[in-house]
Amino acid sequence: MAFARDAGAPGVGFAVCQQHFPENFWNPAFQQHANTASGIAAVVLVAENPTDHHIFLSAFTGVRDLHATSSGVGVATPQGDIKVMDPAAFRSHFGTEPPDISQGARLAALQFHVRDRGALRAALSGGGIAFSVLMDSTIVAPQTAMGATLVFE
Repeated sequence: MAFARDAGAPGVGFAVCQQHFPENFWNPAFQQHANTASGIAAVVLVAENPTDHHIFLSAFTGVRDLHATSSGVGVATPQGDIKVMDPAAFRSHFGTEPPDISQGARLAALQFHVRDRGALRAALSGGGIAFSVLMDSTIVAPQTAMGATLVFE
């Protein structure tokens, strides 16, 4: 394992690890979920100025080609994207309030790939979990998800 810090995000811990024997931990039965989630699409941070984090993200991921949009900056990795949005873009994309960023950038949302949106919504409803739908995404608000916004696409 290796750990890293972004000075502009003192409340976020970054880490990477290499599994030398992943077959010892992989169990196909654990990869089947009633909500049909099949992988992590992205992690989303919120920052006052997303471009302030591009140098750290490039060094952390080893990816030199970051993508800048009106929503912020992002880097595509083989295991999912890392996105940094400003508060207004976060509100617009997810329909919920971003976390307090007065002390620096914060991890705010996790985005998941799902195979079947109907099954996802049935699983959430069956579990009594409140959700909303915005721009074809199913969203569980941070008040329900222990502080994180969960986004299923």
